[in-house]
Amino acid sequence: MSDSNNFSHSAAILPVSDLPKSIDFYTKKLGFEKTFEWGEPMYYAVVRKGGVGIHLTKRSDGGKPSRYHRALYIFVNNIDDVYKQCKDEQIKIVNDIEDRDYKMKDFDIEDPDGFIITFGKGD
Repeated sequence: MSDSNNFSHSAAILPVSDLPKSIDFYTKKLGFEKTFEWGEPMYYAVVRKGGVGIHLTKRSDGGKPSRYHRALYIFVNNIDDVYKQCKDEQIKIVNDIEDRDYKMKDFDIEDPDGFIITFGKGD
């Protein structure tokens, strides 16, 4: 593991209770594109927007997402446009947009399964 050039990229994998509902949320409300699906019936899918990919898998246990910790932090170039889109789409915003003391302007939304997704922009 000493060669850092060997690392290409990573994927956040969110276990969801209703895969079609989650795909609709990310594609129709947030503007992601479904780029991959797997299984018959489908139990795994990938949605992508720009350089951000989110892998969604059908939950097979009763696990619940954390109510206190972010599942994913997405860095964006125009935070105000993303915030407006979330407001326009009536997405549940659980932490309003604000300039933070850690030098980020960000806000948190909740997806249909309760995952906390943060959109942020640095100085």
